[in-house]
Amino acid sequence: MQKNALKKLFSSHKFDFLLGAVLLLAALCLFVVFRNSQKDGGTVEVRQGTDVIGTYSLSEDGEYEITSFYGSNTLVIKDGEAYMSESSCSDHLCEKMGHISKVGETIICLPNEVFVKVISGEEGYDAVIG
Repeated sequence: MQKNALKKLFSSHKFDFLLGAVLLLAALCLFVVFRNSQKDGGTVEVRQGTDVIGTYSLSEDGEYEITSFYGSNTLVIKDGEAYMSESSCSDHLCEKMGHISKVGETIICLPNEVFVKVISGEEGYDAVIG
């Protein structure tokens, strides 16, 4: 009797696959909705360490050299997107981070302490309480 109970407990049900597929589909739908709900940014904020060293509009194409004691980076803004085209760091990971244009997306170069973040171009409130 005890063997049958354990066998029944650990046996797979025919609806397990269906339940897994539904959960996977729901997760995929939430991902797509979240990804598409991100707003296009208006500006990028460039920080070196904790200091803001520049704020640039994504609507104006340009190339900006960011230099410091640690090294140099070249930030390119073109067609409403920002990306790191060159870096003096050894790993060049910041160059591989791709193009950013949505609010909250970032490019980070840790060896040179450069942080580029897309911020909203709109002045307004983050939240309303009360």
